[in-house]
Amino acid sequence: MVSRLQALGLSLLVLYFAYHAFAGEKGLGRWTDAQIELEARQQELALVQKDIERLQVDIRRLTPGSVDPDYVEALARDKLAFVYPGEIVLLTPERSSAN
Repeated sequence: MVSRLQALGLSLLVLYFAYHAFAGEKGLGRWTDAQIELEARQQELALVQKDIERLQVDIRRLTPGSVDPDYVEALARDKLAFVYPGEIVLLTPERSSAN
């Protein structure tokens, strides 16, 4: 009788740990979810790093002593709508992203 209780107790203990190994908070199911989330975050990090590199290039182009006049002109035209005297400006309707 005692050996049957020991076997039952051992079986229940093995089942308990097996359950938590697969379905527990830190089990294999959660691990695969964490791997998917990690890949998504790594892709997001790569995009942010590209943005940082682009902004660093823009900063270098606007650093005093090495200002790129063509870049400054492009920024003024784009952001501030500057035009030269005598230029003709044609206004067109902006296309929406839904088209």
